[in-house]
Amino acid sequence: MTKTAEGWRARCPAHDDRQPSLSVAEGADGRTLLHCHAGCSAELICQALGLSVNDLFPPATSPPPRRTPLAKEFRRRRHVDEGVRTFATCEAAIKVLARTLHAAPTNHWTYHDDEGEERFVVVRFDPPTGKTFRPVRKTPTGWQIGDPPGPLPLYRLPEITTATRVYVTEGEKAAEAARSIGLVATTSAHGAQSPDKTDWSPLAGKDVVLLPDNDEPGLQYAKAVTTILGQLRPAARICVVELPDLPTRGDLFDFLEQRDAAEPEALRSLVEGQVALVIAESSVTTHRLPLPSVPFPLEALPEPLQGFVAAASVAMRCDPSYVALPLLAASAAAVGNTRRIQLKRGWSEPAIVWTAIVGESGTLKTPAFKLVMQPLRDQQMRAFQQHQEACQMHERASLEFDRALAAWKRSKSGDPPPEKPVSPEATRFVVSDTTVEALAPLLLANPRGLLMARDELAGWLGSFDRYTQGKRADSAHWLSMHNGETLLVDRKTGLPRTIYVPRAAVSVTGGIQPGTLARAMHIEHRESGLAARLLVAWPERQVKTWTDAEIDPLWEAELSDLFQQLLRLEPRFGDTVAFEPLLLPLTPEGRQVWIGFYNEHAREQADLDGDLSAVWSKLEGYAARLALVVHLVRSVSGDPSLANAGAVDAASVAAGIALSRWFGHEARRVYAMFGETDDETADRKLIEWIRRRGGRVTVREVQQGHRRFTCREAAHAALEQLVRTGAGVWDTTNSGLRGGRPSEVFALGATSAVEPVWLARDSGNGSS
Repeated sequence: MTKTAEGWRARCPAHDDRQPSLSVAEGADGRTLLHCHAGCSAELICQALGLSVNDLFPPATSPPPRRTPLAKEFRRRRHVDEGVRTFATCEAAIKVLARTLHAAPTNHWTYHDDEGEERFVVVRFDPPTGKTFRPVRKTPTGWQIGDPPGPLPLYRLPEITTATRVYVTEGEKAAEAARSIGLVATTSAHGAQSPDKTDWSPLAGKDVVLLPDNDEPGLQYAKAVTTILGQLRPAARICVVELPDLPTRGDLFDFLEQRDAAEPEALRSLVEGQVALVIAESSVTTHRLPLPSVPFPLEALPEPLQGFVAAASVAMRCDPSYVALPLLAASAAAVGNTRRIQLKRGWSEPAIVWTAIVGESGTLKTPAFKLVMQPLRDQQMRAFQQHQEACQMHERASLEFDRALAAWKRSKSGDPPPEKPVSPEATRFVVSDTTVEALAPLLLANPRGLLMARDELAGWLGSFDRYTQGKRADSAHWLSMHNGETLLVDRKTGLPRTIYVPRAAVSVTGGIQPGTLARAMHIEHRESGLAARLLVAWPERQVKTWTDAEIDPLWEAELSDLFQQLLRLEPRFGDTVAFEPLLLPLTPEGRQVWIGFYNEHAREQADLDGDLSAVWSKLEGYAARLALVVHLVRSVSGDPSLANAGAVDAASVAAGIALSRWFGHEARRVYAMFGETDDETADRKLIEWIRRRGGRVTVREVQQGHRRFTCREAAHAALEQLVRTGAGVWDTTNSGLRGGRPSEVFALGATSAVEPVWLARDSGNGSS
């Protein structure tokens, strides 16, 4: 119990109070005044302490005591759980509450955890003093009055975990009204009183529509929830919709009750129309805020990939994705046409992966790229040396053939002529030439497939249609090579004139600058689906600092050995095709994981349009492709947890899904850049600059450290614009230990005001 200016502050014994929420004071007449900020009545508090309400009042003839028995009792009881009564059933606890409140329960709502187990029940009573809500929690031994310990779950949690868009109301009654018309809805226990006590993390990265009540507490609740959701990683995309024609203190339930004659589908369309209207109006006057990056899911990579990426990123002080993306493409290329993952009969995916690191010059794209490519280039060098030796042997065999052929002609014998030695073909793993005409003969000689690795992918993107007079032939061929399909190229020179490759497989990796990517990925490549086939990552820029850390040579040796093992994988030689991939099915457990992902991914894609819809259609297949790569790395590395090398298990499928979802988040960030205005680009770069400095800056720091601003007024105006768009808030702090004039500090990551803005909302051009 803590002494305050007005009295005392204590933990309320009537509910599970982790932080003191009960105010205790002494009235002028000597009576004890109680107020629980969580809503517990004086009757409940007294009952929990073994007292009666009469104990709050002093005897009529006695002067007001300086300290009441109740205050002494609070000091004696340090732990709230002591003396809390346990009931056999929830109904028994509710009956006690009803007797205490002198009112029958009028409604109740059950909260569950993410596994669907009951956690607690919120019960509504309507006594003469006004409606009140009481929680009853489930414990291992029974039921108790009060909230459960720890953060409270969201209402209808199992339903919202798989949803893409979730509606948040202030109260369970309004949430149920939303559900009655087919919307996925939730709320926090106790409504506007304590949203910070709820675990909102299940809404991370989702589209969230807030429907506040039509009063000041409702708007404050929406503001508090908006701030919480904006701090999640990834942040939720938020739209605040104030429903029209609501009575004072009205909510969604009242909005629908006014239109009770309408069908549920019509009511749903009406609510969704209000959301669309808010989005359309806000897009004219507000900026889209850049989505923050999320860490690369390193745990999804199998060993030795995981260990190598972790060691390399530490030694090079770079984001792990700089190493992971070229490594995934290189691993896929090493597998090539030897294996495919079979999802069902008629649907299989190849080990073909296209990756691109998006970053400015000087962000360590090139060193990380060269590090990953070194083992494959070593393999390529050894293959060239073997080819050179084979060419020398072929030259000697050709001389012997010429002599034998001349002798056969002179002899005029009826014996068959000597066989001409076949010219050796060089084994290729890595190429840098981007023209299809140059790639076709290499693919014909190397049916396993190739890795097109370029430090800068701008040359690859710029090579499309260079020699085809605008017919887009190269683009079409690359689309076929991404799927491992037939490649047919007619050449004007060289032999053979027509090159037929049954399964042309080319993985791609490299880096590209943001501006170059935005210019290269013009509308034709986005409409054709070529852009959607490229897995992109845009790590936030880091300040380079020196480190003496180095990569352990053992990791480099492990990676080199891994590539050798993958390159030893053999295909299945069929009757009609000499080089045919071996199909790997899913295990029963892997199939269940895949089906769950497929259905959820399909629901997400249904809510998208434009460029991101195309990206989501490719991420579906990429989840399977990445699962195949993970499985084969585990297989050749001798992963003891892999029970069957001939089928892709649940662990590999889950890893592929985790990687695919991360690439989806990165696609949202990258594609948002394509639709940026000049002002939005400037705001994004300023936000990134502030993030690199810890998320808090003063106007002076912005003026002096950011070359965009030449005066204090310009720097202040730019930060004020970020506050208006919800990117942060102004925080007034003292300038130092000695006091002095306070300075305004801009704090990134919080929302300054509740505005009808859909943050990072997808639009038709694919921006998000």
